[in-house]
Amino acid sequence: MTGTGGGPVEVELRLPAWARGVPRLRHGLTAAALLLVAAGLVLKGWLLSRSYFVEDDIVFVGRAVTEPFGWAHLLRVHIGHLMPGALALVRALTAISPYDWGLVSAVVLALSAAAALALYRLLRLLFGARPMVLVPLAFFLFSPANFQATAWFAAAINLLPLHVAMLMAMCSQVLLVRTGRVRHAVAGLAWTCAGLLFFEKAVLIPPVLFLLTVVLLAGEHGVLGAARRHLGLWLVHAAVAGAYLAGYLAATGRSGGQGIAFPGFYTAVDYAATFFGGTVPTLLVGGPLTWEPVLSTGALAGHRPVEIAVAWLALAAVVAGTCRARRAAVPAWLLAGGYLLVADGLLIMIVRSGPWRAFESRYIADALPLLTVCLALALMTWRGAKARGAASPAGSATANPAAPSPEGDASDPAVQGPEAAGPAAVPDGGARTLPVYAVPAACAYVALALVSASVFGPTLPGRTGRAYFDAARADLAALGPEPGVYPAMVPERLLFPWQSLPDRLTSRALAPLARGALRERVAHPGVAYDAVTFDDRGHLVPAAVLGGFVTGEDGGCLPWRGGAVTADLAVHEGNVVRLHYDVPRDTRVTVTVGERRTEVTLRADRERVHLAAAPAPGPVRVTLPDGTLPDGSRRDGALPDGTRRDGGRESGVCLRAVVVGAAVPERPEGAVDGGAG
Repeated sequence: MTGTGGGPVEVELRLPAWARGVPRLRHGLTAAALLLVAAGLVLKGWLLSRSYFVEDDIVFVGRAVTEPFGWAHLLRVHIGHLMPGALALVRALTAISPYDWGLVSAVVLALSAAAALALYRLLRLLFGARPMVLVPLAFFLFSPANFQATAWFAAAINLLPLHVAMLMAMCSQVLLVRTGRVRHAVAGLAWTCAGLLFFEKAVLIPPVLFLLTVVLLAGEHGVLGAARRHLGLWLVHAAVAGAYLAGYLAATGRSGGQGIAFPGFYTAVDYAATFFGGTVPTLLVGGPLTWEPVLSTGALAGHRPVEIAVAWLALAAVVAGTCRARRAAVPAWLLAGGYLLVADGLLIMIVRSGPWRAFESRYIADALPLLTVCLALALMTWRGAKARGAASPAGSATANPAAPSPEGDASDPAVQGPEAAGPAAVPDGGARTLPVYAVPAACAYVALALVSASVFGPTLPGRTGRAYFDAARADLAALGPEPGVYPAMVPERLLFPWQSLPDRLTSRALAPLARGALRERVAHPGVAYDAVTFDDRGHLVPAAVLGGFVTGEDGGCLPWRGGAVTADLAVHEGNVVRLHYDVPRDTRVTVTVGERRTEVTLRADRERVHLAAAPAPGPVRVTLPDGTLPDGSRRDGALPDGTRRDGGRESGVCLRAVVVGAAVPERPEGAVDGGAG
């Protein structure tokens, strides 16, 4: 348009902030990342829907109900694991709703979401708002190494808090490197201590932070210069780690925990060849496509030769390609490989025995946060990177202007993108668009991982585990007041015999399903005339006692000597004592097993009575009250009802059998035959 003088007139319109961001959405990357996180959570939710309580889950829940809460409970070392925070979490969830898989799944998904968001924060701190950060994020979210660690509750409460702690500690360390503020050093220490509450492998967080700092700063300060930075912080971390290790060893000694056992040479070679040669590469590229054999916690990584070959080719292409494009990728890959070798190779080889351990997918799950960061560093240059000896820009004595603000503010040029910071700030890897190869490579990885998940999911114990616990819960709710609930063994498909015997008994494992007095009847059964126990399907059925027994000759009565019957039978953990008898009237006797005495009434309208007994080498001794003879009379000749004996015609107390053993489902005939009564 023209003005009154005939010259052109320019009009400047200032658009609102929301309009200035179009067509490039200001928060488009965050929205894409959140969608990716949501997709990962959907996959984890599907895996959780196929799983249920199994193995250590059952042990932890049972102990949470039957053991008093205190330091002895929290600081028990369980198969090498010191995890007071995890045990406290189990106790809290059990107090809210015992054996509630929906509640457990919600907690696992919440921890998974926290880890994913912590990773996204770290990637934004390191690399700003680059679409390329979605590639390592997808690697983390869909990694098959996390399948078992997510679907198995006992593994999830170790590994997921470790993921959160390690990632948040790395966030604090990046901020410390940029700003030098003490509060970030304190935050890193706090996250390390939080991780130690859930998993002893959090003791490796300080070395990870140290090596990450060296990798980030070596280009500017050299390796030795980077290693000397924050020396005081590393001394504090070392003191914390040393104190923890001393406490761990002391707790292991008190608990009789699993110790260190160095494998033989050929065992070590076989483990290393299988683990590093097959399991690790197939898991890192999104496989395997074969999961076998099936264990109670899900299948092992049953990689085939063709899968291993393809996995190695893919890994070699990624490593060689990134190292050729960026020399900074070399230390990143060395850091990733070193952690896998030490933390997931040597340590597992020493503290775990058995050749099948090399096929366990969860044994590299702890490395995923660091592996993801190393992948990102191999693909992109972090925002604080400067060449060694480069001068700081004018007006900035400590920070690179291309670096994000200490808190990762989205308004900072580095967070907005390399264009705002200037082309010289980001030597490479700073493109705002994804490279041509990134999208198909990431899609292929995710697709392969989804196929792997579809094979792994059906191997989880959801159907059998849920059916067992649902049956037990329903039968306990319908149980009358009379029967005694005596312990049986939890089926091996749910709880393998490597767990301790008390933890495998239903008296501990299934007690959380009951409430009030019924819970006490399950956990500590007393004297009962009708006995029930759990069968392999979880139903309550009439119980027999399978074990040792003593009977009278020719089906007669056991002889009384000095007012007592003695059966030379040992009592083991979870055993039940059953007395078969015949009395004319209710008669009280005392059953002594070891140092424990139990008063039992032999009812005239019944023929047998049961009682649980503590372990003892024997014998089992049944005694009559002082002054009472075996025929029910007293030494003064009077019967219990006040009448006189009539020539011994009273039938008296006839103890026909004493049986000691495990409660098992009763056979239809219910006879004392072949050790069962």
